[in-house]
Amino acid sequence: MKSFPASLLQEPAAAGRTVGALSGIMVEIMAEIHPSSIVESGAELADDVKVGPMCYIGPHVKIGSGTRLIGQCHIEGYTDIGKNNVFYPFSSIGMNAQDVHVEAGTRTYLHIGDDNIFRESFTAHTGTMPETATVIGNHCMFMACTHVAHNCKVGNYVIMVNSSGLAGYCEVGDHALISGLSGMHQFCRVGRYAIISGGSVFSQDIPPFMMAEGRNGGVKMINLVGLKRGGFSEEAIRVIRELFKIYYHSGLTPRVALEAVKTQLPQTPEVKEFIAFCESSKRGVLSARTSSRRS
Repeated sequence: MKSFPASLLQEPAAAGRTVGALSGIMVEIMAEIHPSSIVESGAELADDVKVGPMCYIGPHVKIGSGTRLIGQCHIEGYTDIGKNNVFYPFSSIGMNAQDVHVEAGTRTYLHIGDDNIFRESFTAHTGTMPETATVIGNHCMFMACTHVAHNCKVGNYVIMVNSSGLAGYCEVGDHALISGLSGMHQFCRVGRYAIISGGSVFSQDIPPFMMAEGRNGGVKMINLVGLKRGGFSEEAIRVIRELFKIYYHSGLTPRVALEAVKTQLPQTPEVKEFIAFCESSKRGVLSARTSSRRS
C-alpha cells in the first residue's frame, strides 16, 4: 500500500504515473483515482484500488487490493478494508456511531474483510467506546439502504436485504440471511444459518438453523432451504428437525427443553452449537409463539 495526498491530483491517476509533489518530494501513485475524488494525506490504498468520481477517503483509512469504489462513496474514521470489496454509490463507511455518548476525537474502529458487496446507501459505523470496533467478515452482501451499527460483529457469507438494519452490539453468524425491512434490537444475536423473514423485528436471540418471523413473533421452522444449500447432510438435517420439535413444540419450558435436547439427541456439532448458543444468551432465546408480543 502507498500513503499519499490525493488532493494534489489534477487528472486521473494512471498506474505507475507521478502526478503530484509535496514539499519538493514527488509522490508516485498506483491506484486509479478519479480527479473529482479526495483522498486525504495518510490514507493507504493498495496499488490496484479503483476510486470512481466524487468519493472521499479519510486520512486513517486503509483499503486492500482489488477493492473498488464505484462513485460517490464516503469512507472515513479508523477504517480498514480488505481485498476485492465493491462499494456502490452513496455508501457511507466509518462515520461516528449514532450514540449520544460518543466523544469527538475518540479512536474507534471499523474492520471490513474481503470480497464483500455494499450496495447503494449502505452505512456502517465505528465503535462507541475508545478502542472498540465494528467488524464485518468476508463474502457478505449488503443490499441497498442496509445498516450495521456500532460494535456489531457480522460473520461471513451474511446477506442483508434492502432496508434491514442491526442496532448496536448485534452479532450475526455465518450464512445468516436477514430479509428486507427487518430490524434487530441492540445486543441481539442471529445464529449461523438462521433466516429472518421480511418485515420482522426482534428483541431476542434467534438460534442457529432456525427461521423466525413477525414482530417478536417466533421461530416457525428450521431453515431447510439454507441448510440444503449449505451442504448439510440428510442426517444432520434430520437431527436439527428433531431438535426443533423438542425445543419448540414439546410443551416444555426452555430450560427443561434444552436438557431434553442434551439427553435425547445425538450430540452432533449442530446440536452442540444450538445448546451453546442458548446457554450463552443474555437477552433470551426467541420462542415459538404464534402471536406477537405487541399488537
